[in-house]
Amino acid sequence: MKRGERREGGFTLIEILLALVILLVGIVGVLGIFPVAIRNVNDSVEDSTASNLAQSLSAAVTEAMRRPVGEDVTVTHDGLPGGRLTFKLQDTLLVPETHPAPGGGTDGTLEVYQLGTDAAVASQVNHIRANPAGGDPSEPTTQYSFRFEVMRPLESEIVVDTAGTKTRLPLYQFRFLIYRGYDGVAGGSASLVKEFTMLVAASGR
Repeated sequence: MKRGERREGGFTLIEILLALVILLVGIVGVLGIFPVAIRNVNDSVEDSTASNLAQSLSAAVTEAMRRPVGEDVTVTHDGLPGGRLTFKLQDTLLVPETHPAPGGGTDGTLEVYQLGTDAAVASQVNHIRANPAGGDPSEPTTQYSFRFEVMRPLESEIVVDTAGTKTRLPLYQFRFLIYRGYDGVAGGSASLVKEFTMLVAASGR
């Protein structure tokens, strides 16, 4: 009798290639998730750091405005040159005053206040600027800067009688812009990551 052919166990070349294709498609799909996940983590860290900075700025301004002030207000904050800034409150309605003034930033060329301005951190920031590949850009407090505007808003004037008599309230609006980057806003690499506005009453005015 003729003996039938017997199929040897194992996989054919086509089956192996098909399995490899399926495996590669799965790997590519999984790898595609990583950039999105990393970007989401970076955005979350950035937002958290900017929010912490916004909260500290808000607290510093509120504390400064609660002290009896005349024309001058002194805000104390680590991100300010020398740790403090004194500025005058303007009485003209809806005319904002920006701090810092152009060219009045942390290092005289920036139009923002750069965080981490003590000697050690400033040296690190300068090293990163000069040698990005050899520097350490991971320290978040040296990557953020800010500026702010202050003005008397419409809410600071109210009508008190039927004759239309107006009275002035010691109310001021602060608008903060928080950036990420080492360089100035105009023509630089700084990017806006957070903006917030707050109304604060000045004590003693």
